Amino acid sequence: MVIPAAPGAPGDVAKEIEDDVVGILNNGVLLDSHNQTWSYDSCSGHSDTNGKYHYHIPPSCLLKDMGMDYADTHTWWMDDGIVRAYDDMASQFPSTGSPSPVIGRALDGFPIYALYDDEGVLQRGAEYDGELDKCNGKLDSSGNYGYYITADPPFAPPCLKGMEIGYFTYHKTTKTCPASGISTTYYSCPDQEDSNIFEDLDGCVLVTPSPTSAPTSGPTGSPDEDSSVNPSRDFAAFVAATGAAVLLL
Repeated sequence: MVIPAAPGAPGDVAKEIEDDVVGILNNGVLLDSHNQTWSYDSCSGHSDTNGKYHYHIPPSCLLKDMGMDYADTHTWWMDDGIVRAYDDMASQFPSTGSPSPVIGRALDGFPIYALYDDEGVLQRGAEYDGELDKCNGKLDSSGNYGYYITADPPFAPPCLKGMEIGYFTYHKTTKTCPASGISTTYYSCPDQEDSNIFEDLDGCVLVTPSPTSAPTSGPTGSPDEDSSVNPSRDFAAFVAATGAAVLLL
């Protein structure tokens, strides 16, 4: 859970970020700031040792879904299989683009933007002749302060300028998934609309799916397109032919 503070005017003192959490983005994923591991999935995120999924660099899926300009590939930070030189990373993005909307909130309540300022200029870190301060933030043309996720270091804000800082908390559980798996019940509801499919099961038919086989890996190590952790294609075809299905765990 991220609890941001109410933003005021940015202070003169940069405050270090505790526990690496900078803030939370619009899709509910945390933004962290720590040394790069350069091991990210296709949406530019990964999980830490606590199983907490988060971003460090411009999140490709989120920004593209929001209609924002991005590099030609989500692996823009790679060059022939090795990490690209830091001072060359920003060159993989257009120098100008659509102004970034607010994509999240930092722990001090100030907005987080990505890549382009309100005039459509690609933002660069302070060490790369950019206009951003040491916390990867600046005032926009209207005098409002905000942070930016950049395509060169430090990528995410390494410090915060707000007078009050919120906090992040999470809880661990001792519960484990059962070795035998989770019991799943499927119902086919051909006569119900998606909007009310979970209201009742009148007219629904209990469906017993075929056994599920474990996914195989393709050459990239990702699940093969012909395999699935879901019930078999026979069940999927049945649902497609008869209507929507309700999944109850």
